[in-house]
Amino acid sequence: MTDNPMPSPRRRFLATLAGGSAALAAGFSARDLLAQGGTGIPSYPPPQGGWDMSWLGRVERAKHRHVFDAPEVADGLALNHVNLVLRGYADVYQTSDADTAAIIVYRHAGLPAVLNDDMWSRLKLGERTKVKDPATNEFALRNPYLKVKPGDPNSPASPEGGGGGGAGGGSGPMTGLDTLIGRGVIVLCCNLALMQHGGRLARAENLPIEEARTAVINALVPGVIRMPSGVFAVARAQEAGCHFLRST
Repeated sequence: MTDNPMPSPRRRFLATLAGGSAALAAGFSARDLLAQGGTGIPSYPPPQGGWDMSWLGRVERAKHRHVFDAPEVADGLALNHVNLVLRGYADVYQTSDADTAAIIVYRHAGLPAVLNDDMWSRLKLGERTKVKDPATNEFALRNPYLKVKPGDPNSPASPEGGGGGGAGGGSGPMTGLDTLIGRGVIVLCCNLALMQHGGRLARAENLPIEEARTAVINALVPGVIRMPSGVFAVARAQEAGCHFLRST
């Protein structure tokens, strides 16, 4: 038998817990403790390349943080999810919109949701996404998730589940993307997917590629922020403390 036996796993755990409690009592936060252990939220240098990371300030000020990953249009499911979270916290905890940082990341096949009516028409995005206009029951030539007015028969309804057919046939009026942005919801989009749409526009209209890329950037719904990729946007939001929800 040795004079200094190794402590059991249970003793090591209790010692670590006691040390952590003492540190918290001394004024250190759990984030400080994680950072000291090398597994906490890292510090970041100033962003480069012109990317707008100012949305992170909104996240850091919020009490409740969520990121909704939307790799498909999915009948506007991400919009419904965000609205349900905002309404749920308000009902249960009497929160305001400012208390919650809700982020939607549109990437991959979800990118059309953040383009304006003109680009939906030019690229025939309704046909590509299999989204039908409630007003015509034909493939949409406008973005049906904008300018949504409750009670308007030409507006889509909130989907009850995953993606599927057209924009209608859900569980009540949908909250439009532009309305949610006006309420402080953060909407990020994948620049890689956006540039793919620029390529499609260049081929469809025989445009120089840079002109087409500029056109799709200008077609973004006001308030949408481009990120290098959707995957980066989701990862960065999670590093900022957002809970992940998949909206497909």
